[in-house]
Amino acid sequence: MIVFWDREAGRDAGDSDPADSDPLDSRNTPAAAYVADGLILHVGTAEDARRQATAGSCEALVVLTENERVETGELPADASVPVYVFTKADKQSRFVIQLLFHYLASIQSHVFSRKTFAGAGPDTEMDWERVLKHIQDNLGTGELSLESVAKECYVCKWQFSKRFKKQFGITFRDYLIEQRIGEAKKLLVKGHSVTDACYAVGYGDMTHFGRIFRKKVGVSPSDYRKHYYSQFIL
Repeated sequence: MIVFWDREAGRDAGDSDPADSDPLDSRNTPAAAYVADGLILHVGTAEDARRQATAGSCEALVVLTENERVETGELPADASVPVYVFTKADKQSRFVIQLLFHYLASIQSHVFSRKTFAGAGPDTEMDWERVLKHIQDNLGTGELSLESVAKECYVCKWQFSKRFKKQFGITFRDYLIEQRIGEAKKLLVKGHSVTDACYAVGYGDMTHFGRIFRKKVGVSPSDYRKHYYSQFIL
């Protein structure tokens, strides 16, 4: 869902002529269809906008204003979703911007209607067993990331991240590191070189791998291999 806050719309609503309403007002037909589907939410105050963005109950907050800037206090300082601010937007520009985002929302609705291995859309329960299997099967690929897994689930990365942490009590990044370091330890114990273990679990930089390994395990990969591989072969 995309949340819209048109800074001047709420202020001018009481003085406006109903016959001169905004073509994309949520009461009118095109926008109303998207609002009914939960894809677009128009809010009238800065407080409503902050609440939606801070709670993470939407995928993005779009702020429109005729002014050159929005006061700092009007924007959420701890937003958990992207915040897009369009300044110096006259009535025609605001119409075009809203039309664009409504169009994007309709595309999103079409994508979410497709069945995926992780569910049927953002409001359905993820098939977490298959998500974790996908992660495990692709540990060795450098392309595995929050963005790539979220894309496989047809949800945005912010939404996937929030749902992942709620499900497992750990961030996706920390989980991925744990899995990669755990797999690297198994390879080192079996006698694989540090270089082989590094690349086998998806790290493309030896220095980065060594730093993370030491932070998580307490010793360097080479020292870990030296100690545990010698015990393994006895």
